Parts: sequence; C-alpha cells; structure tokens
Amino acid sequence: MKKVHLLKSIALAMGLTIGFSLFLIPWVSAQGKIAQEDHWVSSASAADGKPLKLYVREKRLKEVNVGQFSSTGKVALLVHGATTPGHLAFDLQIPGNTGLTYSLMDYLAENKFDVFSVDYQNYGRSDQHDCGLCVTTQVAVNDIDATVDYIRNLRGVKQIYLLGWSWGTTTGGLYTMQRSFKIKRLVLYAPPVQKGPIGSPPTDQFRPVTIEGTKGLFELQATDDIVVDTFVKEAVKFPKAPNGVFFDLNNRMPIVHPRQIAVPTMIIMGSLDRATPITQPELPGFFAELANPDKQFIIVPGAGHTLIIQKPRLRFFVEVLKWFNLE
Repeated sequence: MKKVHLLKSIALAMGLTIGFSLFLIPWVSAQGKIAQEDHWVSSASAADGKPLKLYVREKRLKEVNVGQFSSTGKVALLVHGATTPGHLAFDLQIPGNTGLTYSLMDYLAENKFDVFSVDYQNYGRSDQHDCGLCVTTQVAVNDIDATVDYIRNLRGVKQIYLLGWSWGTTTGGLYTMQRSFKIKRLVLYAPPVQKGPIGSPPTDQFRPVTIEGTKGLFELQATDDIVVDTFVKEAVKFPKAPNGVFFDLNNRMPIVHPRQIAVPTMIIMGSLDRATPITQPELPGFFAELANPDKQFIIVPGAGHTLIIQKPRLRFFVEVLKWFNLE
C-alpha cells in the first residue's frame, strides 16, 4: 500500500498520470553486429593530482560510419554506482545467450546509438591508487567530465545523453548541475535521495567485494540464476571498492539538488528495489522539484535495484531508448 500511496502523491503533486508503458520494441540478437572499442581517457588522481587513465568502453553497430554521430547526436554515456564498474554494470555478457541481451550498451548500440561506459578511478580496469576515501562524488564527477569532453571531441558533438545508476545518479546528477550545457537528457536510475546522513562515515580506505555481498544486490525472484552466477563471477575479479562514496552518503547528503538540474530528466526504478526503494519519503518532493518541466517518473513492476539485468529489463531498455530519442 505504501508504494501505491507514493505513486498517488507524485501524480497529485505534479498533476500527472503515471503508469507503466505497455509498448515494447522488439529486440533481435545483435551478435556479431556490434563493435567494441576500448579507450583510455586522461584524468587526475585524487590522491596526488598526477595524471591517470580511465577505462572507457564504447559500443556501436559495425556497419555505422562513426562520422554520422556528429549529425545524429546519438551519443550516450552510462555512469556506474558505488561498487560495480561501468563495463560490467552496463555490458554484462551471458555465455550462450541468444535471446534478449542483458547489456544496455548492446541494446542502445543496436538502436543506432554510440554508447560509452566509464570506470571511475580505483574502479574496474581504470588506474588504481591507495586512497579509497579520496574517490568522492566530486572526484567521480571530475572523471565524468574528462570522459564527456573526450567523447564530445571524438564524435564532434556539443552534448551527450547521460544515464546514472544508484550512486551514479548522484555523480551524474551533480555533474549535470555543474555542466548542464554538455547534457541533452538525463536518466536517474534508482536514485538515493535521502536528505541526511544514513550512518557513520567509514574510516577504511576500501571495502571488500565479496560473493555474498554481490549476491545480495539481487532480488532473486526477479533474476535469472545464470545472471547472478555470471555477474558475481565477474564482480569479484575486482576484489575491493573505494569508500569515498560512503563517506559522502553517510556525511554529505543531500548532494544533488533537483532545482539545479536544468535538463530534461527521467527517474526510473524497480518496484522491488530494496537499496533505493520507491518508498523513500523524499522521492515525491525530489521529482516535483526537478527544474525542467520535461520529466518522467517510471516504475517497472517486478524488478529491483538491478533492474537493468533482471527479467523485466526490456521495459527498462525501452523507456531509456524512448527518452533518449525524444527531441
């Protein structure tokens, strides 16, 4: 009942009708049709200010002339959350899968986007240093800015589309507050919107990435077993994650102020999400205060925090694609 009341309060506050999209775009396996390119983007170490390299993955159709993106403008960046690096979060590959992809990158590429993901410093394949507490939201924002500028120069575009997941909605939201002229449209997927600290700031530089902790991300009833197994196997290849994110979440919230987000913004969440639930009391006000009147709030039923790779993921893919395709 709380979830229903939350939806009603958002609708009443904004005078909007919020529902679930029933229009689904068919997807045919794009195996062999999508090109992947790895990029290394320069940024600055939060530990000592020295140059370091960020790992950036790109996916697009092989048949596409990359020169066309400067005219179509179909260029997107996906930014990750507190633990899982971008290349895994947005490009999960399931061995032997011939059905609907589990990769948002593949889905957007199949639909003629040039799509990129980034691993922040101290995450995934990007350069590492010893200061995990240094990798705060603002440091991740700086990494995003370096990546956005690299992509803009690479593809000859002034603006790109941006999607953030979980803590990525905080980094992506803060980035958009600071650099809105570089962003066309924003997607906040599973945002934490609490207005105050949620615990004590960590003192350890890093936290371990464990099998059990990673399994705990999933609502198992909404997730294929092979997805959990594959994701966990890949995630623990990166055995630690920096704690700067939790210093911010436990000490500096709120970081994102919706009235300062000037671009069209969509919030999308799973109805079963336990990490950033749809019953967050601040959520209706956050949505209502988004500055641009071009906004949407979507709840996907039967999915949770890892909606992007769960059974109802096509509904998520379709909503993101539709949002990015709007003028």
